[in-house]
Amino acid sequence: MKKVLALALSIIMIFAAAIPAFAAYETPFEDSRFFEYGEYSIHYRKWDAENPKGQIFMIHGFALSSYCWTKLAERLVANGYTCVMADLPDFGYSTRETAGMEKLLREDIMHALMTELSSEPWYLAGHSMGGFVAESIYDKYPESVNNLLLYGTSGNITSPSMAKIMGNDIFVALVGPLMQLMTRFDFLVKMFLRVALADNDYAADYDISKITEPLRINGTGKGACYNFSMLTGTNFESIKNGSPILYVNGSEDSVISSSAQDEFREYLPEGSVDYIVDGGGHMFIENKADEVAEVTLKFLAEN
Repeated sequence: MKKVLALALSIIMIFAAAIPAFAAYETPFEDSRFFEYGEYSIHYRKWDAENPKGQIFMIHGFALSSYCWTKLAERLVANGYTCVMADLPDFGYSTRETAGMEKLLREDIMHALMTELSSEPWYLAGHSMGGFVAESIYDKYPESVNNLLLYGTSGNITSPSMAKIMGNDIFVALVGPLMQLMTRFDFLVKMFLRVALADNDYAADYDISKITEPLRINGTGKGACYNFSMLTGTNFESIKNGSPILYVNGSEDSVISSSAQDEFREYLPEGSVDYIVDGGGHMFIENKADEVAEVTLKFLAEN
């Protein structure tokens, strides 16, 4: 009898722990939407501008989510640009990849959502790792992109051999749980924020639940490994021969090295805008949203 009660109590505790995460996963925001594609369910938010001048599709970076775009999107929508903020697989509130599922390239998944929402070309924004995805979409589906808006990023030079290691099931089984465990410690998240924002005051007032809640969804650690393995290397020649790019970086970015930025600058096409946010860290699109919006709107008006 004691064993039966213990088992029943264990099951209740498991479900009790799972309910908050499941509820948040289903409806994280009032305006949350989900796009079903293959075995993926992609979470996104769409903010419509009145009398829109254009539409912007926004892709976040590693370990972040669509939330990182909210401050910039508010300003762009107010100035006439409809914004869609999407969560990449394994992050935010999108599907966590597993060993058994058929994994698809990030650019194919995001492009499918773009074309589902509109047949017209998009301005395509990417931050950090999201910039890698945006670059791959532009290379593979140029007809769907007006211009790239790249923030705090460079080109993706990850080798196929490294991608193969990151997606190896044994590697994922070993590293994934460790990555998941790290998300349980608020002090680590706060330390990351202070470094990434280069702004202690802004970091101190940051609602870290916007970062920790999705990171703590079961499977994020393992999924993050698979996500890396599915990134496509940047085709620098397609960048060089394409339309003008808005390229924005922070002067205090400790994630994207100055050498990686300089290498990418060599391939910026004629007419591109290369802008440095003075004092901006890696996440400058949040705490420097006014300045970033100003340079973005100027670029959009000219392109």
